[in-house]
Order: sequence, then C-alpha cells, then structure tokens
Amino acid sequence: MRKILMIVLSATMLMGCNEEKEVQKDYAVISGTIKNPIENRKIRLYDYENQKSEIIEVDEEGRFRDTLRLESPTFFNASYSSMFPLYLSNGMELNLKFKDSAAKPEASGKGSITYNVLKKKNELAAGIFEDYKAFFSQPEDSYKKDLKQYNEDFKELIAANKEELDSNFVNKQEKSLETFNKQMDAEFERFKEINAKLAPGKPSPEFTDYINYNGGTSSLKDILGQYIYIDMWATWCGPCKYEIPFLLKLEEEYKDKDIKFVSISIDARKDEDKWRKMIEDKELTGTQLLADNEYQSQFVQDYFIQGIPRFIILDPQGNIVDYDAPRPSEPKLREVLDGLDI
Repeated sequence: MRKILMIVLSATMLMGCNEEKEVQKDYAVISGTIKNPIENRKIRLYDYENQKSEIIEVDEEGRFRDTLRLESPTFFNASYSSMFPLYLSNGMELNLKFKDSAAKPEASGKGSITYNVLKKKNELAAGIFEDYKAFFSQPEDSYKKDLKQYNEDFKELIAANKEELDSNFVNKQEKSLETFNKQMDAEFERFKEINAKLAPGKPSPEFTDYINYNGGTSSLKDILGQYIYIDMWATWCGPCKYEIPFLLKLEEEYKDKDIKFVSISIDARKDEDKWRKMIEDKELTGTQLLADNEYQSQFVQDYFIQGIPRFIILDPQGNIVDYDAPRPSEPKLREVLDGLDI
C-alpha cells in the first residue's frame, strides 16, 4: 500500500512539473487562416510602446503561423487589410480566422478571451466616436454623460472577464482608462477653442504666397469667388494618396458647378520636385499649392490640423462652411456639397 502511494505521489509530482513547464513557455504562437488572401500581403504587428514591428508571412492559401519570443506581455496594433488590437504573452496559442481579406479576425485558442475583450473595448470607443467632431462639440453635460457611460461599460467588460485575464493585462487596462479620460477632457477643451475660432460663418484663416504648380504664388484671397473644397495633403501620406482617385472623380462630377478644388501640400519646400512629380504622375487636377512651412505653416496651425488628410469647405466670400469636411471617399460629402448653393 505504501509503495502504491509513493507511485501515485511521484506521478502527481511529475504531472505538476509538466504543468509548470507548460506555463513557463518562453514564446507565444499566433496562427490562422485568411479566406481569399491578398497576394504578397503580410500581417504586421506594431508594438507602439517599444516601437518594434513583427511581420508574419501568409502563404498562397491564406495560412500563417509564427512563434514570437516576448520579453514581456505586449500590446500590438495589428493589421492585414484593416487594423485590429492584439495582446500577446508567452504561453498563448492564439488562432485567428479572417472570413475575408478585409475583415477583422475571429479568435480562438489560448488568448482569445483577451482578444475579444480588446475587440469589444474598441467597439465601445467606436460608439462614442461615431461622429468624432460632434462628440467633442456637444454641451459639456452631455459630453460628461457619454464619457461616464463609456467608463461604466468598460469597467463592466473587464469585471465580467477578470477571472480569465492575466493581472498585467487588467492593470494596464485600468491605467489606460485613466489616461484615456485625461486625453478626452483635454480634447474637449481643445474643441471649445476650435469651435470658437472656426465656427461656420467665421472668416477663414488666410495663407499668402504659396507656390502654385502652374507658376508663381497664390494667396487665399486670389482664389475666392466660388465655394472652395480644400484638400490638405502630402506626398508621403498614405491615407492622402488613397483619397486621390475619389477626389479626381469628385472634381469631374462637379466641374460645371460653382465650386473650386484646391489641394495644399505640406511637403517640405526642399521636396518641391517630388511634389511636382506626383502631380504629374497622378494627373492631379484643380489648383495645386505648396505650403510655406510644412506642419508649422500658419494656415495649418490656425486650422488646428494635427493629421492629414484634412478637408475644408469655404464659401465664395472666404467664410468657413466646414473646417473638417467629409473626405472624397465618404458618400456624406456629396450630401454636403449638394446642400450648397452651387
């Protein structure tokens, strides 16, 4: 009997050792499939905190698998055709399934609960930012009510899954909520200033002596007399270039209307040749101008532009119609333009 007990205890200890080894894996596995993959497209993981990138190869059938050795649990901004959040720690074996190349993946395996929490968190944030400008331009009591609701929903989400989440993840999420709230309050105050200075009907900030692709220089006062749709862009800006085909189509559709299309690049003056070449290569139309000092140009600063592309609509007298208008790729833009007296 004593001998049997010793054997049982030994087996239990061995099982414990094996379990311990399983927990202490020094790598995470990420694998999955993509239906109708894009040729030569890879999955990219970007660790924003440490500014490191990981590339995961996808084969012709849309299958992928990689092993990542992580120094510590890590949050990634991941992308294939669209962005999605990831949290990985050593020991995870996460499987991602894309129903098509443009979709965000569904997750299974060890780490999937964490993934689903992040996915739901993003959906909550998207809910309050459905109209970013409107959210920060609403009365303060409404803003605080909406932000409070987001906080309550966020905390409920974490609490409902807390037993399945590792403590590092939970702690970072709780800290991120504090940071998020501070950032939202700061942005709300910033929008107070923006809306005071750039409200519809107010005179637009001006620019002077911007290089004109067709020769010489142009100032805002030189191009007044029609409604103006301004595209703030740069040759190095991917989202800006994405809008180009839509903008060209828009210009063609409205060529007989009382509206002028003006593109202002914030490329560096030293890159003027590069700017000119892209105008030629892309066969850009409309009025093409080059700003005087990149992001530090006074016109850019006066419009509180922190990211591009940005689109602006002015009336024939140079008054603001919309300081942050819909993009050419957005169907809503045509509703806005068709509502003008053009």
